[in-house]
Amino acid sequence: MTHSPPADPLRFTGSSGSGLPAPLQSPYGWDFVTPGLPDAAFEDAPGFSPTPMELRVMLLAHLRPRADSLVWDVGGGTGALALEIARLMPAGAVHTLERDPEAIELLERNRLRFGIGNLHIHAGRAPDDLPQLPPHPDRVLLEVGRPLGDVLRAVWDALQERGRLVISTTSLEGLVDATDTLGQLGAHDVQVVQATVHRMQRRGSQAKLAAAEPLFVIAAER
Repeated sequence: MTHSPPADPLRFTGSSGSGLPAPLQSPYGWDFVTPGLPDAAFEDAPGFSPTPMELRVMLLAHLRPRADSLVWDVGGGTGALALEIARLMPAGAVHTLERDPEAIELLERNRLRFGIGNLHIHAGRAPDDLPQLPPHPDRVLLEVGRPLGDVLRAVWDALQERGRLVISTTSLEGLVDATDTLGQLGAHDVQVVQATVHRMQRRGSQAKLAAAEPLFVIAAER
């Protein structure tokens, strides 16, 4: 049986607005070597929910982090995916950039909940605040809700040669913008997948499949 490392002192850049909670006495226990932490393991808040487990596993498979990777996560949200990555590569580091103060506070609560010491949270927005992050990542995760060609070009310039970029977006406009821009940048091995998760829900005596919002996954190598 393996044990998660103890929670470390806060690693937080910027202000969360309302203050941060004290670390939990013991981190969340997860004794399996596979990715795919249950959604319910993460704290959430109104307007913020973790990327569904099945989609996190797919994004991780396309990202292909190494044991000692330097990963940028641009648009961290609840931190569910960043935490999944960080716990799988204890010799590496994940740096997430998030602009929303409430999301930053939620990210930090989840980081402390799992006792993850190699996830670093930065307050800011891309592309202007990308210089806060350590240079030359070999893996970049870009989570976008709308076309962001300028951000994509900025992270592409920072990415190491033969590094991998994974973009996730729920919008068709984001998909078109990402693929067009990657074509202009001369990206290699561009892959596009649309993923939809259906989960069974019971209502009284009836069982139905409820669909999560479809997600476009765009992966490329520099």
